[in-house]
Amino acid sequence: MSVPLSAGPQVLSLLRELGAEAIVHPGGTLLAHLRRVQERLAAWGARPALQLAGLCHAFYGTDGFATSLLPLDRRAELAAVIGAEAEALVYFYAACDRRSSYPTLADPDAAYRDRFTGRTFTPDLGLRRDFAELSAANELDIARIDPAFREASGADLRTLFARLRPLLSRLAWTDCHTELTTAPLPGGAAPRPWTVAVLGPGGVGGLLAALLSRAGHRVICVAGDATTRALREDGIRVRSGQFGDFTATVEADTELREPADLCLIAVKHTALGSALERLPPGVLGEGVVVPLLNGIEHPAVLRDRYGAERVAPGIIRVESTRTAPGTIEHGSPFTEIELSGAHERLAPLAALLEDAGVRTRVVEDETAALWAKLAFLAPFALLTTRYGRTIGEVRTERREELVALVEEAAAVSSACGAPADVAKALALYDAFPAGSKSSMQRDAEAGRPLELDAIGGALLRAAERHGVPVPVAVRLMTELSAD
Repeated sequence: MSVPLSAGPQVLSLLRELGAEAIVHPGGTLLAHLRRVQERLAAWGARPALQLAGLCHAFYGTDGFATSLLPLDRRAELAAVIGAEAEALVYFYAACDRRSSYPTLADPDAAYRDRFTGRTFTPDLGLRRDFAELSAANELDIARIDPAFREASGADLRTLFARLRPLLSRLAWTDCHTELTTAPLPGGAAPRPWTVAVLGPGGVGGLLAALLSRAGHRVICVAGDATTRALREDGIRVRSGQFGDFTATVEADTELREPADLCLIAVKHTALGSALERLPPGVLGEGVVVPLLNGIEHPAVLRDRYGAERVAPGIIRVESTRTAPGTIEHGSPFTEIELSGAHERLAPLAALLEDAGVRTRVVEDETAALWAKLAFLAPFALLTTRYGRTIGEVRTERREELVALVEEAAAVSSACGAPADVAKALALYDAFPAGSKSSMQRDAEAGRPLELDAIGGALLRAAERHGVPVPVAVRLMTELSAD
């Protein structure tokens, strides 16, 4: 759909009159850029008002392009040409304080800041969708035209549009993925799929391996003999309410024998030492190592083995179980990962996971990220396992112990530099489906080794280092260790 003929000629005439054809912009002139943005929006099926806003989006300047064609006290002149709806979109795009607004724009309680007035408010969903669509059309045009801009800003754009994905149309997101999210080869060669190694293709690792394979990447699962045989013969079969039921083809071996762009470590902490023998440091190459283990002490072990600069600890929120080698039951309606480290370094990885369907964000505070999970997980794991009860039963029958243990874990977390919110944690426990069991409880029921040391032991050691009393945790650990 093109710009309506009734408005198009007038808009182009006004742009030329105001000098857009003489303003230098990547790819030539500002006018040429504006026309390409409109054409891209038309290709995505945008309605006429949004196309007109795309053609005029730089009239008042933007937070990233200071040059304006009209002062704000002449808004009525633009509205008379393109209509009130389109002009309001132009103003909304121009007024955005990007640093303040971008991080939460896709959230229901988004905080948008108008850089002209200083006002902060939550725009309605339709307005945020239009903004995201226009932002994608604008930035993708510059990235396509200007290789230097893509090189300098590509990682940030991948992070931004992965974050805005819920607001983008299917066609807009496809273009973002095609033009920004695949990993470039050295020297600027054509994009290629990633090679991903997954150490431990169990409930978590198997789900991620299958999703990444389905997204078009080469996946090598590293496991024991029986699992390796099963994956080579039958692939990974996933049953999931969130992702549907599907089978993914993966490669499998008992040891990693070639470099990988990414290595996900998804074994239980109890098996970490022996599992790492399957992942020789000299073979991995320059790939990023992302451990998704419970606890807070494993990153130091991995950095000693693979180098500090290559390890980016992550935490995952998901309920997923391996019922047999290569068979995954994914029960939660969510799959979320937090990667800890520098945004610039991890943005391509976050985009990779987002494209596979895993909601991913990058946080720079590793301590806060790891403790946020441990402070929540420890009470859940210790109480459900000690009493053989679901979280619904624990929060009613053992409420006093739950509150006390949450308070202890929060106190230790705070002493370690990661303040925790007791009320928020309890609210999350109360919101969990009543029948939920912790993974430690499931391991206990199946007779498998427990991650007591990685979860409860780490909590006790940190408490001792900082002089924080944790009597409930000590008692539960003593009782569980004696069983």
